[in-house]
Amino acid sequence: MLNPWRLRLLSQLDALGTVRAVAQAANLSPSSVSQQLAVLEAETRTQLIERTGRRVRLTPAGLILARRARAIIDHMGTVEAELRGFSAEPAGLVRLGSFQSAIHTMAVPAVTRLARAHPHLDVELLQLEPHESMPALRGGDADLIITTTDFDELPLGPDLDLVPLATDPILLVVPPGHPATEDEVVDLAAYADEPWSFDMPQSYMANL
Repeated sequence: MLNPWRLRLLSQLDALGTVRAVAQAANLSPSSVSQQLAVLEAETRTQLIERTGRRVRLTPAGLILARRARAIIDHMGTVEAELRGFSAEPAGLVRLGSFQSAIHTMAVPAVTRLARAHPHLDVELLQLEPHESMPALRGGDADLIITTTDFDELPLGPDLDLVPLATDPILLVVPPGHPATEDEVVDLAAYADEPWSFDMPQSYMANL
């Protein structure tokens, strides 16, 4: 029989992308994660992971199982929550999406406190950049998200709640003598044709 815990590790590998990230989320060593995934391959008698240099990626079979696993784990969490629903103690699986820099500063401390207060809750951390997190929430791949974006251009609707956590100003760094130094507040669009050292191409920050 397939082990739900190993299925969750495979699902996290699909979501987080690296064995090291899965190990951090699961509080395990990377070698332990690799070992458990190898056991899962033996259980399924199917190659689920292939190596490309120092990195790993899921095979087509691995991708199918990882995404099926998410539905299986969700269903199990729902059943567990229903059974424990006879008491006042919260239980089940909660998927929290967060952009990279907020995972260790905001998500992990919150999850640690939650684990102490409600030990029957399982929290799966998903690394999702802001342009990915809202579609994941809308599509049911995440239950709540820590994100940053301009909600004035993206109405949330009555089915979602927004809880402001912090404000984070965007700073423009320019060399001495640059025209932007004359203003305290600048319009970034006015410097769209300047050479930039910024974020990865096609990321949400690069499209501001």
